[in-house]
Amino acid sequence: MYNPETKQGKQRLPVCVEKKASGKADVPRKRPSDLRVGVNTGTALVENKKAPLILIAQDTDPTELIAFPSALCHNMGFSYCIIEEKVSPAMLYKITRVNLEDKRALAKLVDALQTNYNDRYAKIHCQLGGNVLGPKSVTHISKLEKAKAKVFSIK
Repeated sequence: MYNPETKQGKQRLPVCVEKKASGKADVPRKRPSDLRVGVNTGTALVENKKAPLILIAQDTDPTELIAFPSALCHNMGFSYCIIEEKVSPAMLYKITRVNLEDKRALAKLVDALQTNYNDRYAKIHCQLGGNVLGPKSVTHISKLEKAKAKVFSIK
């Protein structure tokens, strides 16, 4: 199961430190699969290139918390997805370590997100507004062009 590490899970760390201090060899353990939560940790993981998939909740306030991580992921080349609603109080979810049996499913999901959303980023964002100027802008530009034409015709 992929959940953030709880306080009970973090209690294993002082035990390992005590064993190391006493000189006993530390027994290697299986690291828990990891789901990180939060904007600051997400930014750090993306900048350090450690998270294969970033999930951003749509209903976060302020909206800059949606725009910044998505732009960062796009610029760094990471797969990200904006999901409908947040399940917990956090607005950003990062999957960092994955169990071996789930790696293939995660790779398929990342590939699907990459081809269907991230690779079409420019096409999706160019369609917003359709590059059509409003009536006020059109009249303003036409007035400027007429003034330029008048100035050049005098010379």
